Amino acid sequence: MPCRADTKGLLQRAHITAGELRYVGKEADRKWEEGDDISVLEFKTTEYGRSKKVIASEEVRMAIKNIGINKSARESGFDRKNFIRKLVRGLPVKRNSYDEFVRWLKHYESTNRPETPK
Repeated sequence: MPCRADTKGLLQRAHITAGELRYVGKEADRKWEEGDDISVLEFKTTEYGRSKKVIASEEVRMAIKNIGINKSARESGFDRKNFIRKLVRGLPVKRNSYDEFVRWLKHYESTNRPETPK
């Protein structure tokens, strides 16, 4: 049986479902060993094998069209002429910017759902 508060004896193994595989560098920042330097919190690993540019999914394109290009640009803070139009046209954009826009889009959709009639 799975582990509970009162479990004793032999337990089952935990099942883990892996998401996306990511290859990262093994470099270590020696500042971790030196003590109270706050800059260690800003350390980023090197990530290999991911393209730097992505193309918007069909769901993101449709969401932008439903919201409107100008409104999406105004409320998300991204440039209407460049970034938003590239998303709608299916042109490659930077992965980090795309991920940030998708986070904004999810937040927008969660806060602006139309109310369902009772």
